[in-house]
Amino acid sequence: MKYVWKIAGIYLAFLLQSLIFENLRMFSCSPDLLAAVVIIAAVSENFVPASILGGFAGLLYDVMYGEVFGINLLLYTYLALLVSLATDRRSSNSPLIMSWVCFVSIASLEIVIALFKTAMGNTPAFGQLCANILVKGLFGALFALCFVLIVQYIKRKRVETSEIAQKKEAAE
Repeated sequence: MKYVWKIAGIYLAFLLQSLIFENLRMFSCSPDLLAAVVIIAAVSENFVPASILGGFAGLLYDVMYGEVFGINLLLYTYLALLVSLATDRRSSNSPLIMSWVCFVSIASLEIVIALFKTAMGNTPAFGQLCANILVKGLFGALFALCFVLIVQYIKRKRVETSEIAQKKEAAE
């Protein structure tokens, strides 16, 4: 059941990126919410479910925006696989580690995309590559930071609520 929620989260992130974030342009590039969500899901999963979630996100991206069908499917699958293998589940609890993982992963993804475009004969400008890394990486890091802080707050409130309920039961 938890994978259904993660797939729904990836689909929701894709919809938000397609409808809202695509229009938020800074330095002629828009933030990549989908990559940030895939990275967050990959940190909290083993490598097989993470790869499946990354593949689903890449497939969505290829269907809507892919210049060459299958490139984003491979990139997002390998991104999720590598992030899942390189991190442990405990790092998903640390906001700073999660932000750093997100920034480095998105920067690496942008470099690989630029290499693929260069191999296909469409060489991107160095300034545009730097802008993509800066905007998408910083947005992903900020999103990961906010996400982890919100999850920690919700967990803390649940613990406090259950402690209050236990105290009431003990008093009765």
